[in-house]
Amino acid sequence: MSDDISDAKVLLQQARVLRQQGENKKAIKAYRDVLDLDPDCIDALNEMGEVLIKIGEQSEAIRAFDTAISKRPKDYRAHSNKAEAYLTIGDFDSALMAAEEGLRHCPDSEELWVKKARALESVFKIEEAAEAYRQALKINSTDPEIWKALALTLDALQKWEEVARAYTIAADLHKRRGEMQDYESCLRFAKMAKESS
Repeated sequence: MSDDISDAKVLLQQARVLRQQGENKKAIKAYRDVLDLDPDCIDALNEMGEVLIKIGEQSEAIRAFDTAISKRPKDYRAHSNKAEAYLTIGDFDSALMAAEEGLRHCPDSEELWVKKARALESVFKIEEAAEAYRQALKINSTDPEIWKALALTLDALQKWEEVARAYTIAADLHKRRGEMQDYESCLRFAKMAKESS
């Protein structure tokens, strides 16, 4: 069995290289070969599922994520990926259920809070979406993308001062990363929000 596991690790690396090269079909086959040797390889299930989403095979991707969830329910990745699969096909209610199920197991996953927020936005529950983004920011306040997503929901709610604050924080985070174009863009949006209030 240990030979199978070490062979599976080599195959997993090959699958990752194929994926990076955009060889999606070959990558999927390599991930399946990994799973033949090591059916409990959560990385292979999640990564294969992500490639399946990319090529439009959402049903198959969801099956891979469900398998990963059944093997390791407290690993946030499969829950998050399952929610993403549903979001990509516009099944927002199922995306919301997948994110909420994941949060029951992994309440400290900012990624799952973001998926929940995106699903809520998609069904026009903007106030709840803003709250889900705030929960994500309690876990990780250093991601400018979450601040910008929050700003957009607050914009829809016409909470201009909060919009300006969220964009200002996002701008500062981009500046610290040296992302000057994003920094300037966020500052412009913050200024527009202040002018609206």
